[in-house]
Formats: sequence, structure tokens, C-alpha cells
Amino acid sequence: MNFSNLNSPLSKLRTRHYICCVLTFLLFSCAKEVIIVPPDTNATEVVILSPESNTSNNLIFSAEVRYLNNSDSIQSHGFIVDGISGETYIKKEYSISTPLKAGRITFKVPDPEIYKEGTYFLYKYFINTKKGMYTSKLNQFVVSNLKVQAKDNLIMAIGETVTVDGEFTNIEKNYDLVYSYYTYEEFKIPFEIINAGKSIRFQIPEGLEQGNNVTFRLVSKDQKGPQLAAIVANAFIVAKLSLPSTYSYYFNDVVNLPYTTKNYYDNNGLQVFIGNVFLKHSEYLRISDFILHQKGKSFPMGYTNGRDTVTFPQPLNLIEPDPNDFIVKPDYVHPGTTFEVSGPDPAKFNFYGYVTVGDKRAYYLQEGSASKKGELSIGDLPDGEYPMEMTNYHFSYKSNNKIKVRKVNISSISPSASYTGDIITLKGLFIKGRSYTLEIDKTSAAYSSCTTNGEITFEIPLMKAGNYQVKVQHFSEIGSTRPSNTVSLEIKRTIINSIYPLRAKSGSLITIEGNGMNGYKAQIADVEVRHTLSQNNKIQFKIPDDLPKGKYRINISDTAFDFDNTVSATEYLEIY
Repeated sequence: MNFSNLNSPLSKLRTRHYICCVLTFLLFSCAKEVIIVPPDTNATEVVILSPESNTSNNLIFSAEVRYLNNSDSIQSHGFIVDGISGETYIKKEYSISTPLKAGRITFKVPDPEIYKEGTYFLYKYFINTKKGMYTSKLNQFVVSNLKVQAKDNLIMAIGETVTVDGEFTNIEKNYDLVYSYYTYEEFKIPFEIINAGKSIRFQIPEGLEQGNNVTFRLVSKDQKGPQLAAIVANAFIVAKLSLPSTYSYYFNDVVNLPYTTKNYYDNNGLQVFIGNVFLKHSEYLRISDFILHQKGKSFPMGYTNGRDTVTFPQPLNLIEPDPNDFIVKPDYVHPGTTFEVSGPDPAKFNFYGYVTVGDKRAYYLQEGSASKKGELSIGDLPDGEYPMEMTNYHFSYKSNNKIKVRKVNISSISPSASYTGDIITLKGLFIKGRSYTLEIDKTSAAYSSCTTNGEITFEIPLMKAGNYQVKVQHFSEIGSTRPSNTVSLEIKRTIINSIYPLRAKSGSLITIEGNGMNGYKAQIADVEVRHTLSQNNKIQFKIPDDLPKGKYRINISDTAFDFDNTVSATEYLEIY
């Protein structure tokens, strides 16, 4: 390859073309989708409202931004006042420093004394943006001659009384007391004039939203002229909770303490206490969350609302479990087993993990509190009668009904001399529904489930004939068992009692009768034949077609044994 050609004009042009293609690909493959939002063309809308308060010592302007164009760059906003106070012309601009947001705006005038009482003034709201000035329509206000020493930052509860000083003679003719920006009838509350017109008195009414601030105002009844208003009090309404419907609860119960009026909106100041634990109030207060680590069965109960701590007239009392509720379903049980019981619901009394039987840890579970049906798992206990005991921070429970623990015991075996494959019956301490293992000379030999209390049957497995010691073990859910006593069992040698017919043709059916033949295979002259029937006391087969005529010895044997267990018939079979 001639490397000098790389510097030729043609090579340089190709290189530039290649680079341009790569840059173009990268530019368009990496470009993100751009969503273009059209500009907001709607005009900002602001409405001037009547003052919240018109008194000469508490003049509060009010307006409402009903639509705010967020694409406008706001430079300033506030109230403009225009009018003559006495002989002085007043034009004032009150700029508001906080950012403008949609919704209600209030502004406390810092110099209310410059506005003469009884004089009408014009005012409006302005919003100055880069695009221009938005203003509300003009409205007028007049400073009233009401003298009110308003109370601020009160913390009150429903039904409590508020007294405000001022000059209130005959105001009931011209003013209503309301607790809203609106003057509808449902927001009006009664008041009384006391102290020779120097004070008014009213109660915090039912129906107020607890957990919020409320402004109480005197508002003029005259609907024709400008609205006159005077704030008399601002109060935070603390909550009151209703008394519980009962003072007796289970450990896992939920206590319902509703508000006396409307909801108390997410205020951490409202807390419920049981004992010495305080938790934020909710509609789902679990008793267990309060008392899990507190000792006792009775606890003071109440709430705090940020101002008052109210203790209910009675303490909370835990319902105690009934010692007679616990019932064992079987008449007796084996050590280390799980069995059916009925009794108190562990969840209702916090007994999970606190159960003992015979000073050993036990496990008590319940399927359903309505039926009280459950199960209990006990340890490897000696024979005896034991109560179920449960102890925690609140209760010390001891059942009146006892658990009768009995290990497996064999009282008799029948028959005591049997063949392999025979069924033997053991009588003794056996429980219906439980599984047992038959051990012959320390070897697990057979398994069976008890279908009748006190009795169980086993099939004798394939074993060498002889005399054995047998015992039974039960299946234990905790992994350990206590074996039963031992009894003697004689296993007889498998025998052939008869063969018939003794003279037959090829293809004929031959029957062998005997004892203990379960699992054995028949042979003719050491050739295994296919059975048509295999039972412990009978084997049937057909004479193979390929056997020549003659006399043959019949044998049976089981190849599963590691010793010679062949049994031979005393008579010969003749094929003719």
C-alpha cells in the first residue's frame, strides 16, 4: 500500500466527507424530543374584595387572584388607594413583597390612622408585569367608627366563651357576628353586649373545623352601602374527642375516638395516650401499639390537643382470658406432638411466643377466633397431666383443663406368631389419626396410621424367619420421640401347602397355596414364570409353552433377600 496517497487532495476530500456523515448521524441520533408549549394568552384576572376589617385601628384590605398567567414576569403587585381624607388628598400604593399566587390576598394597612372615619375611599389591586399592568375594578371602602380591641392568637375549643373589649353600644342593630369570609346565615353566631357596651361575648359554635384557624368578624347588615367589617378575634380551634363507647378491650382491638365535630386535619398537636404512651390521633388506633411494652391490665386513657390534656373518667381495662376456655380435643396426647385444641385467641391476649406446658416451650396457634379452633405443639414431656400456661406483661393464664400426656404403649399383639405379609394388630395407647412406625430389632420395618383409638395394624415386611422384639414409635413434630415398650413376635418361615393340578398341559393355570408368599416369585426348573395372581397365600401362573414334557420341581423365592430364602414344593408338576 502506498501511504503517500493519504495526503493527496482526493483522500483529504473523502476524509472530510466521512467525518461530516459521522457527525450528522451522531447529531440526529442523540437529539431528544422537544415539546413546545404554546404561550399562555389568557389575561391575569384579579378582583378587589371588601376589606376584612374597616376599623381605624385594624384596616385589612382583601383581594382575590382568580387567574394568574404564569408566563408573565411579575415586577410588582399590591393595593392602590385614592381619596380625600379631611382636606388632604391621599394616593397611596402598598406593594406586597411576597410572591403573587392565585387565591385570596389580605394585607394589613400599616398606617390606618391617615384614613378619616366615615370617609369613602377608592381602592384597587394592581399587578405590574413586563407585558403591562393588570388592575382590578375600583371598589370603595369606608373606615368605620367601631372601636375593637381585637384578640389574636387565641387557642379555643368548641363551646368556650370569648370576651372582646371595645365600643359596642347598640351594634346588634347594624352588625352580625360571623366566622367566615361569607355572610350567609349559616355562618352567623349569636353574641351579647356586656359591661355597659364596653364588651361583647360569644361562644365558639358547634360545627367549626377543628385544627384550623378561624376569624370572627362583625359585618354590617346594610347591603346597599359598602360593607363594614371589624375583626374581633382570631382563634385556633383545638380538638375535642368523644368518650369511648366502652372501656374494656382486647389486646388487639382498635379504639375509636371520633372528633366532636369535623375532622382535625393532620395536626400533630392532637395525640391520644394510653398509659404512658402518646400517639398521633387517627381513626385506626390499635391498643397493642400503646401497651405492647407496658405492664398491667388497667391504663389511664385520654388525649392532648396542644393546649389541654384530658383524661377520660375511666381507665382502659384489658379483657382477661377465661381459664375454662381451653379444651383439649383428644383424650390424651403423645409427647412432642401437635394436636387439636380450642381456647382463647392468642392475638386477643398477646400470647404469641409466651406459652408453656410442663415448663417447656409450647406453640399455640388458632385458625379462627370465632370457632376458637386451634392447635398446640408440646415438647418431649414425661407422662402426666399439665395445664397450658401463658404469661406476658398483662396476664398470667393457667388453664383449668389439663393436657393428658401418655407415651406410646403396647398392651398386646395378635397374632404373636405370623408369616411375612400377614396383618398383626397391636392394642395399647394409640391415637386415632396419628402415624406410627413398627420397629423390628431396632430397624424401621413398617408404617401405619391409626384409625381407631387404642388399636393399630401393621403388615409384616419381608424378613427372615425367627423370633424378634418389636416396638412402636410415633411421629413427632419436634423431631424426637419416646419408643414404646417391646413385645415378642415370631416370624414363621414361608411354606407351600399345595400345588394343583399336579398334571397339566402347556398353557394350563397352576395354583400354589401357602403362607407368607407375598413378594415371592415362582420358578419351574429354576426358570421364573409370569404370575397371573400374586397374594400372600396364593400364587397363580400359566405353564410356559416352550417347556418340554416331563416332571418339574416348583420353587418360590424372593431375590430382595441377601440370603437364600428359596422354598421348594414336596410334590412335582408333570407336563404332558
